[in-house]
Amino acid sequence: MRKFLAIFLFCAACGFAFAQGNVRYDIEPGITKIQEDYIYNWKKLGEINGFRIQIAAYSGVNSRSQAEAARNSFTALFPYTRSYLIYNEPYFKVRVGDYYTRLQAFKDLETIRETYPSAYIVPDKIRYR
Repeated sequence: MRKFLAIFLFCAACGFAFAQGNVRYDIEPGITKIQEDYIYNWKKLGEINGFRIQIAAYSGVNSRSQAEAARNSFTALFPYTRSYLIYNEPYFKVRVGDYYTRLQAFKDLETIRETYPSAYIVPDKIRYR
């Protein structure tokens, strides 16, 4: 009985080992077309609703140069976070990051507030990656 069980287990193990190399996927052409259309449309979209962190807003005579200086100082401190200079009359605003959710933005907000204590999260159009 033991020999029979040992031979059976050996044959089963060999069968599983050789069966793994013969996996084949049959994908219908319609599914591939849907996937390609999905990828194309998201790339074409470019911007989606999301969140950014606003670190400064200036208005007045030298507001543009002040905003550019704030953006440059932010970029020097946080080189891996994108920054944007936005003009909404009469303000030049410096906003940073591209976050899909408020929670993602909040994680970076704690670090940014050490340098920019008045920073806060704002809804904005963000770049789709």
